[in-house]
Amino acid sequence: MSTPREELHALIDSLSDSAAAELLPELRLLRLQAEARTERPRKAGTWPPSWFGAVEGSRPDLSAHIDEILGAEFGRRSK
Repeated sequence: MSTPREELHALIDSLSDSAAAELLPELRLLRLQAEARTERPRKAGTWPPSWFGAVEGSRPDLSAHIDEILGAEFGRRSK
């Protein structure tokens, strides 16, 4: 009995070059999807940092107050 990897290698070896070329993009996509499902430890320097979003802003829910914010600033001269 062969392992899944050995069977996969045998199937790929049995393909013609043109069939292998057509299959390659799909195999790359499958690999990316498998990697995305795999939990990996975060490396130092990745974004966002662990503290990101740890505190609240000074003015909650800016989107709800956008008209007030823009109205207060509209027509004001820049410094």
